[in-house]
Amino acid sequence: MLLHIARKISGSSDDLMRIFAQRNIPAFRLNLDMFHKYQFMWRGDEFEIEDCAGHVCRSADIDAMAFYKGLFSIDEYLDFDSEYKETKWLKSWMNNLYYCLVRYGAERNQIRLWHPGDFTCSKPWQMTVAKEFFEVPEFTIHWGFSLQPKQVIAKPLTCRPLETNGEMLYAKIVDRAQLDPKYPWFTQEIADGDRDATILYVNGHVHCYQFATPRGDLTDWRITQGTEVNKWEPWDAGKDFENRIDAYMKKMNLKFGRLDFIIGGKEPQFLEVNPVGQFGWLDDEKLTLHNEVADAILDENSTIII
Repeated sequence: MLLHIARKISGSSDDLMRIFAQRNIPAFRLNLDMFHKYQFMWRGDEFEIEDCAGHVCRSADIDAMAFYKGLFSIDEYLDFDSEYKETKWLKSWMNNLYYCLVRYGAERNQIRLWHPGDFTCSKPWQMTVAKEFFEVPEFTIHWGFSLQPKQVIAKPLTCRPLETNGEMLYAKIVDRAQLDPKYPWFTQEIADGDRDATILYVNGHVHCYQFATPRGDLTDWRITQGTEVNKWEPWDAGKDFENRIDAYMKKMNLKFGRLDFIIGGKEPQFLEVNPVGQFGWLDDEKLTLHNEVADAILDENSTIII
């Protein structure tokens, strides 16, 4: 049996569970943000989970585990917030259970495809390794210092929204001398190029896409999600580039990732790799990519060694 640990709102998890059902692959989904809808018992080296429909997952029957975006930000609002008083404590508790399950699966070589720990892919580390394979704009992590004026890209190191207005801090061109030194900042040299590109890597397979239109004044394509402007098309990046992607991911010990680049200059400029990046918006009506991801989860060669 496959144990898939995710969250309630995950379109890719929905599609994957349908694919497993169509293939008659036993799979059980645990949405940690709906933990109160399940029954859970862990004794010694064994655990059992039952969902509200009466489906049961026993640890003795698990031969593969897939973790996809199960962790919480402590202050984010979730459905169970209205039922409990100690919500921050609960979210911290569930995050720790997440890592208990990760450790359980890692000891048994059951974790497939997605790396469940962000600490293995920190921005400084992934960019340092990337320099062996790609052009990488220089970055700075800083606070307390007053820097010389220069136009750079400011990016977040967290996906949390701002407390003051609830907005996300997307990538933006700024004068670094104007940044408040009381706050921590991640800034990067402006990459040479005029178009966004993203690469989906699935267990050794490389899929390259480019944004349908040049960047113009756009510094973060994510703000176009849900609009007609957010259009991507296949990009023929060449075999040499695809081989470098494969070599980089192998060195990072990643079986999956969505890598972001800026293209249109002399060389593609590496920005980052997300080891659990979303990919559904790149797929077609036949769910070609989701079926490939399903194949990878079922493939022992996608086992994550932690």
